[in-house]
Amino acid sequence: MLTWAKVDCLEHKGFATKTRVICMDCGNSFSPELVSRKKAVCPHCNTKLKIEQTRKRTDEQRTYIASAELYGEFQVIRNFELRSYHKSGEAASYYISEILQHWMLSNGKREVVARRHTVNWYCDSWGGYMEIQDKSNERRYDVYPKKFHPSSVFKAEYRKYGIDKNLEGLTFLEAIKLLPKSPIAETLLKAKQYDLLNHCQGYRGRVDRYWPSIKICLRNKYRIKDATMWFDYLQLLERYGKDLRNAFYVCPKSLKKAHDGYVAKKKRDDEKERKQRDMQKLLALKKAAEDYVKDKSVFFDLKISDGTIVIVPLKSVEEFKEEGDRMHHCVFTNEYFKKKDCLILSVVSRRNQLRQLRSISIH
Repeated sequence: MLTWAKVDCLEHKGFATKTRVICMDCGNSFSPELVSRKKAVCPHCNTKLKIEQTRKRTDEQRTYIASAELYGEFQVIRNFELRSYHKSGEAASYYISEILQHWMLSNGKREVVARRHTVNWYCDSWGGYMEIQDKSNERRYDVYPKKFHPSSVFKAEYRKYGIDKNLEGLTFLEAIKLLPKSPIAETLLKAKQYDLLNHCQGYRGRVDRYWPSIKICLRNKYRIKDATMWFDYLQLLERYGKDLRNAFYVCPKSLKKAHDGYVAKKKRDDEKERKQRDMQKLLALKKAAEDYVKDKSVFFDLKISDGTIVIVPLKSVEEFKEEGDRMHHCVFTNEYFKKKDCLILSVVSRRNQLRQLRSISIH
């Protein structure tokens, strides 16, 4: 397991600066001149590396891998935790530990043999010995392996649904529960549409809604690698009235480019609509200001005073806004200037130390 996993299940990185590239597999450095399109082959260990521009000199990786085996009448799924530690100047260190086994019979009965899984907001660890655990807690004792070992063997009853060493998008337990009940999920698995298959668990409504478009992709052998982006793209196509059963639209050569193009178009249209709404609000406010002066100007000379305070009506929409901002109330926001049967009065002291509003009904 470890020999295979070190090559096929971990990322092979090179950390680069302007003067050197560190192979995180063997720890040796080499010249950046060997890098081409963010890729390089280490001259020391012949490993193909993905180059990252960073000053980091250490790295750590963790993943799950699995192996499927037959033991008597049982289908056994063995899960392993793989960790690797990388440091400049040193060869990488690898550790593998078996953490979980699923033992299943054809009649659906099963048992879980695993280490204790401690999982919470700050910890995700496996400890103790392999022993029978509570199988009802599937979230705790089920993991998603990155890959199955090439020598994995599955029963024929599972292979007929497309479950084999290439299983992706679902855990084995999720697959044997979902696939017999969902022809759509079975079709997606056999078509190797793994990211869409993953959506059958939490976002089944999206898959059902756009199933005709998905069938177009299947007929054209179009692989959807980012289902979330693809579904967002289809929603944008709907907004602009495009044919979702036309391969030209639903199978773009570059999904990201097509998606980003429609996102930019939607932003432009949304901005245009916002400006139109703002203009309409401005025109409506201007009309309301004219109507207010027309209806209430007869009261503008009104003044009530006891020698200490003076009460006067608000004479414009601008004064309503000033009062609302100063006093932190809704006289402007709730458009009291549009109320035909109200006159809003401002109570002001001679030294402008006190301002209050009063509303009186006009009959």
